[in-house]
Amino acid sequence: GFHPCDGGCVRLPLIVGKGFHPLAYRMMCLQAHYRSELEFSWDNLAAAFTRLKRLVMAVHKWQNKHGADPVYGDAWERDKMIVALMQRFDNAMFNDLNSAEALTSLDDLLATKADSHCILSATAVMDAVLGLNLFHISRADLRIRPKDAAISEADIDAALARRKDARAAKDFATSDAIRDELATVGVDVMDGDPLGWDWKPML
Repeated sequence: GFHPCDGGCVRLPLIVGKGFHPLAYRMMCLQAHYRSELEFSWDNLAAAFTRLKRLVMAVHKWQNKHGADPVYGDAWERDKMIVALMQRFDNAMFNDLNSAEALTSLDDLLATKADSHCILSATAVMDAVLGLNLFHISRADLRIRPKDAAISEADIDAALARRKDARAAKDFATSDAIRDELATVGVDVMDGDPLGWDWKPML
């Protein structure tokens, strides 16, 4: 097996081949200070991926609330609380590129209850610095089929649709069989996932 923490070299094709979007690795790097040693593990990468998913879903929520074709501009300057968050973000990045603290400011921004235009305009500024592409990446973009999974993404979705119908009909034997079939081809069904994600690659 491959042991990335035992002197192995982790390259992007390996990460993508495992079913992780490249931005998950960027998120993992941003969560650590650039002067500190980054401890790579698949669990750490998975945790960073989950955080990325949360950010993408939060941005989409605010975009849907705001409506189509928004013009964000400098609307964030109208809200004192968001101005303070932007100052925190700036202070973190100017403090020897403390990207981990900057990410916390972004988390807090997306959790506020301010005007959507103000929130989105501030998020756009932060995202331009962090480079997570939050406004242009979709939930579907983040779901990458593992390289060794012997099934296409369309087939995964079709299997999950059949499983949903089986569960609705209380046919749990069929539901379990579909879950087990997906597991044999490297796809882990995520029942009860708090993010509402349907599946993830099996590590």
